[in-house]
Amino acid sequence: MGVVNGKKLVFFGGGDGYCYAFDSKPVKEGDSTYLKVVWKYDCNPPERKKYKYPAAEGPSEINATPVFYKNRVYVAVGQDPEHQEGVGILSCIDATKTGDITSAGKIWSCDKIHRSISTVSIDPDTGLLFVGDFSGYVHCLDAEPGKLYWTYDMKAHMWGSTLVTDGKVYCGDEDGDLVILPARRDFDPKTDKPLWETNLGSPVYSTPIVANGTLYISSNTHLFAIYDAARHAPSSDQPKVDVNRTKPGEKK
Repeated sequence: MGVVNGKKLVFFGGGDGYCYAFDSKPVKEGDSTYLKVVWKYDCNPPERKKYKYPAAEGPSEINATPVFYKNRVYVAVGQDPEHQEGVGILSCIDATKTGDITSAGKIWSCDKIHRSISTVSIDPDTGLLFVGDFSGYVHCLDAEPGKLYWTYDMKAHMWGSTLVTDGKVYCGDEDGDLVILPARRDFDPKTDKPLWETNLGSPVYSTPIVANGTLYISSNTHLFAIYDAARHAPSSDQPKVDVNRTKPGEKK
């Protein structure tokens, strides 16, 4: 949800590849009540419509959550992971428009990304936008003009989204790798190394979350809470951490 020109709008990515903005106030007509469409935007380029779904070169639906930031909406297209990899696109839409804004409402788009089921993350301090795609690439762009600065190869499919906070980008992948990248436009994946990386032992399909100085992330088998022990002593009601990652019911 976002407030545009004093009106609360609800943003929704559809299975038809359109991103919609609905007026949050329900409208009643006869026996039915619905949300009125304020605008809609086709996120699939026209040239992809000649291919039959779910062809790798063809159109996709929207599985990611649209992100509202400074009167703009950012969203990528993708497909069910069972359809494998394919072409994608990231769109930046002018949320102040109305009606069918297929062309007039596009501020910029980036077709350098592959199919994505991930939501973008934006650093308000730098204006940098980060998004992962299903092929396993993390892209850094300028949220304002859409300039692509760099692309980092995770070398495995990405199901979850990136998290950007405190000048760092947190990413997980299907191989179980958790990687922390610098949230800088001058980072060079060809010569620079990640700030930190580890393997959590099983696939990471989730998105990292930070709360109260602690990083939370779940793998396919475990939920991890990672914090700086020197700065954040655990409270008395925190559960004890099994450092051997023993599964419930197993003997050490």
